[in-house]
Amino acid sequence: MAKRLSNKQRIERMAEEASIKAEDTAPKTEVRKASRSRKAAPTRQRMKFVWSVVDENAKEMASFPYREKPEAEARAAELSAKTGKAHTVNAVRVPMADNE
Repeated sequence: MAKRLSNKQRIERMAEEASIKAEDTAPKTEVRKASRSRKAAPTRQRMKFVWSVVDENAKEMASFPYREKPEAEARAAELSAKTGKAHTVNAVRVPMADNE
């Protein structure tokens, strides 16, 4: 038959078990892995506006630099008169080339 433990013995046993558990879970000295290098944030591509002459089906017919809006409007009017379909001028953002 098992012998009953006194309160003092029970506390000592719990303390021993806790110290053994703490030794097992204590951080061991390990070689730390080198941190991964961070990827550079992607650079945002520079954009520019151009004037795009489009027909009623949104098909691009011509493209003009931003400062040439009167030329784009003249081309739209010319195409509208020539084909009989409505042509409009829209501002469109396009990526800039590296040399611009």
